[in-house]
Amino acid sequence: MAEDNKLKPFLPISVGDMIKRELEYLGWSQEDLAQITDISRKTLSNIMNAKQKLLLEHAVKLSDSLGGSPESWMNLDTRYWIDQGNGNDQMTETERKARIRTYVPVLEIQKKGWYPGGRTAEDYEALYHSIWDYRDPDVTFEVYEKEARYCARQAKSDQEFTTNYSITWYQIAKKNAVEISVGPYFPEKLEQISGKLLDYTISETGVVGVINDLNETGVKFLVQSHLSKTYLDGACFFHEGNPVIVYTARYDRVDNFWFTLAHEIAHLLLHFEKSTDGFFLDDVTEKEKKSQLEREADEKAESILNVRKILELATPYRNYLSEVKLKEMAAQLNIEISLLLGILQFHGYVDYRKLNRYKKPVKELFPPSLIFG
Repeated sequence: MAEDNKLKPFLPISVGDMIKRELEYLGWSQEDLAQITDISRKTLSNIMNAKQKLLLEHAVKLSDSLGGSPESWMNLDTRYWIDQGNGNDQMTETERKARIRTYVPVLEIQKKGWYPGGRTAEDYEALYHSIWDYRDPDVTFEVYEKEARYCARQAKSDQEFTTNYSITWYQIAKKNAVEISVGPYFPEKLEQISGKLLDYTISETGVVGVINDLNETGVKFLVQSHLSKTYLDGACFFHEGNPVIVYTARYDRVDNFWFTLAHEIAHLLLHFEKSTDGFFLDDVTEKEKKSQLEREADEKAESILNVRKILELATPYRNYLSEVKLKEMAAQLNIEISLLLGILQFHGYVDYRKLNRYKKPVKELFPPSLIFG
C-alpha cells in the first residue's frame, strides 16, 4: 500500500475546536460567549487554545449556551487530554474498535453486504472512512445531529446508538441516492401525486407506478433496510437539488409503505419550502413525543389518505368490524384493503390480531434496482 493511501488516525478534537465550530455556526464572537456564560475571557481563551482543562462548571455553562450535555463536553475534553498524553497510535485494538462501534454498527453493515471488511481495528476504521471519508466522528456526529429535523424514537438505554446509527444510515442513503438519476424537481407535480395517492393503492401496479411518477417529478426513491436500534420506517432529504424518499421496509407490509410514503411526501411539501437543508428520519408508528413538524406531517399524510372519512365510516362498527364490512368500505372509499385495515388498526378501531390475512408484503413489489440491502 502506498504511503499516501495508508489510513490515518483521527485527529484529537479539543473543546476549543468544538467551541470555535459552534461560534462560527451561530455567528458569535468569543466575547459574546464569555458574556453569555460568565466565563472570564482569560479562562475561555485558555480553554479554546487547549491551555487549560475543562471544569464541570464550565461544561455546564457550555451546555446551556451551545447545546449538548455537560457530560459530552467533559468526555470530549477528557478524550483530548488522554490523546495528547498517549497518542491515538497507543490506543489498544479493542479501544479503536469500540470507538468505531459507537458510531457505526460494523458487523451488521458487513452482514448486509453494504461494505466489505474484516474484524481488525484497521478494518473497522477503513469501513468508517468508506462511509464518512476522514471526518472525525466526535465533530461530525454533533453537527449532523443538529441538522436533523427529527431523529427517530430513542429508548433511553439505546439513545446514543439510536442517534449515531440513524445518522450513519442517513449518510449511506445519501451515497446510494447518487446511483439514481432523475430530472429537475417540480413540487407542484408532487402535490398532484399526493392528491391521487389512493388511486395508486388500488392498482396492481400501483407501487411501481407511483415510484415511476415520483421519478418523473424529480423525486428519487430507494429502499434501504434499517439498522438495529434505529427504529426507522422512512426518511426524506434533499441531495444535489432533488428530494429523496427512502423506505426501510422495517415492517414489510403494503399499509406501512403507503402511510410512510404519504408521511415523507408531506414533509417534502410542507417543510422544505424555504430551505432544503436538514433531513427527517421517521418512525411513523411512534404516537408520543412527536415534534410539531412530525405532527404536521402526520396530519398532511392523513389528509392525503382520507383518514378522517375512513374513521367516520368505521365509527358505528368500532371493535367489531366484519370482513364483509371491511370489503364494502374499501370499495366505497376506493382504497387498497390492507391499507384500510392498517389505518383502522393504528387508530384502535380494529384489534391488531384480527383480519391480518388481508395484510400483504410490499418489498417483493419494488424494482430490484431500487433496493439497497
